[in-house]
Amino acid sequence: MIEHDDKISGRIFDRRILRRILPFAKPHAPLFILATVLLFVLFGIEVFVTFLWPRMIDGIVGGPERTLSQSLAIIAVPLGLYSAAVVALGGLRYYQNKILAHGGQEVIYDIRKALFGHLQTQPFAFYDRHAVGRLVTRVTSDVENVSELFTSGLATAVYDVLKVAGVAIILIVLDWRLGCVAVGLAPLLALVSLWFRGRARESFRGVRTWLGKSNGYLQEAIAGIRVVQVFGKEEKVALKFEKITQGYLAANIRTVFYFAIFFPLVESAMALDQSSVFLVGGHGIEAGRVSIGKFIQFTFLLEFLYSPLRELGEKYNVLQAAMASAERIFKLLDEKSAIVSTAAHAAPIRGDVRLDKINFSYDGVIPILKDLSLRVAPGETLALVGATGAGKTTVASLLARFYDIGSGTVAVDGVDVRAWNLTRLRESIGFVPQDLFLFAGTILDNITLWRPGISREKAKQALRAVGADVFVAKLAPADAADRLEAGLDAPVAERGVTFSAGERQLLAFARALAGDPAIVILDEATANVDTETEIKIQEGVHALLRGRTSIVIAHRLSTVREATRIAVLHHGELRELGTHEELLARGGIYAKLVKLQFEG
Repeated sequence: MIEHDDKISGRIFDRRILRRILPFAKPHAPLFILATVLLFVLFGIEVFVTFLWPRMIDGIVGGPERTLSQSLAIIAVPLGLYSAAVVALGGLRYYQNKILAHGGQEVIYDIRKALFGHLQTQPFAFYDRHAVGRLVTRVTSDVENVSELFTSGLATAVYDVLKVAGVAIILIVLDWRLGCVAVGLAPLLALVSLWFRGRARESFRGVRTWLGKSNGYLQEAIAGIRVVQVFGKEEKVALKFEKITQGYLAANIRTVFYFAIFFPLVESAMALDQSSVFLVGGHGIEAGRVSIGKFIQFTFLLEFLYSPLRELGEKYNVLQAAMASAERIFKLLDEKSAIVSTAAHAAPIRGDVRLDKINFSYDGVIPILKDLSLRVAPGETLALVGATGAGKTTVASLLARFYDIGSGTVAVDGVDVRAWNLTRLRESIGFVPQDLFLFAGTILDNITLWRPGISREKAKQALRAVGADVFVAKLAPADAADRLEAGLDAPVAERGVTFSAGERQLLAFARALAGDPAIVILDEATANVDTETEIKIQEGVHALLRGRTSIVIAHRLSTVREATRIAVLHHGELRELGTHEELLARGGIYAKLVKLQFEG
């Protein structure tokens, strides 16, 4: 069942989430401390500049008794200080923004690395529950939202609150009448902001929900584009995506609507406040209680009070997005893998496989394997056959510990697979799955999978063994001295789409064999190849599988005749076990499968 985890708490400040973020920010604390100090230095310089205005302006309009030279002498020092302050403000603001952004990106790098590493350790059951598109959203857009928490959210929001408080005190100290008028309308702005907060939270929740749906369907549609085009369903898929994006559009428009109302309301409240200040200030100038320079200084300080309030909506949006995204990220990081590796057993594996009374279900409701017991001795080849859904691939998945069993024991060399070091266990198993996957890169990359113990020579040996050396050599430049050697560096498109199904199968087979595994699992290894290629594979693997434990899962019964034993599974139960000839002579399920297949 795919989980949908788009609900958010709606809280701007969540102390629990902030405590989770702090360990990521702690290594970069010097950057954030320096950026915060610079913010207050900038504020101090900005306030200092406003105190230069009264002297300069009053020096010029101080009265007719002053000469021009006297007025210029009065304003010369303040004007010089003002010029120096402007230059300092520009330089410090540049460094403050740069340092804050640098620190934020460092934190995001650490979070993204931790999140991706966590996803890499999750078992198959985790990906059965989570849509890939939503996981991509977590690692991309959600992580980017958290970066805003550091670059333009939390630090600047705290700074803005302190700035408003500091400016309010300065305004009242300068002139208590004007100050009380300026600060007196703050409750009105607070009411507007509270109204906006409630509406914006709901609309933003809708945006995040629809974004997750959009990304999930987009990933699915692109991954399945070949199926879509084969069945001519481009228009149908496009219409479904259109409906999803219409929901996303509507959610964004609702958010825009509230922002469109919020900002005019804030501007109207500020205009009312400014009008009141001008009215009281005009009377003060007329009465001689307030000088023109002091009134202009007051208006500049008033802008310091307004600007944080004006940006309140934007800051709220940033903080809401960051907190919601951080909540999702940590919810994902909190998912503990049910499959935990242990270092208890990490010895070389011989390949003795035993399954004892295995019971397993993917969803805890529908049983897949029922009281299944099997033994594969070192060097033996066991073939698993049966109808689709009989549990053949599940047996292989439990052996490689992609899933943990419900009850019973899966043991390798007499040790429960849960007691083996997971890396040691899996690197000792050469697995060729049904849904083989090739990465964008080179032929060599896809064979070695960046395993340090696999050299170019080993890769070439594996290619020769499975008969893939011929087509890999054709990928090399015509003038290459060693075509196979040069072919290792041939590019591979994403998912290997430029190769035939048989060629991809051969490369996957070479990948499994290159690591010299003690156990080889072939899950429908020849299902997508023609008869000629199948013969080449059979010829190549005979020598390589000699001395190795192997489990061969196949519907094409021609590929399992030479197995040491054949196990017939039916509805998760072991119904028959024996050699090809023994099972044919028995005339049971296996004999019927052979008859149906070869008659067909």
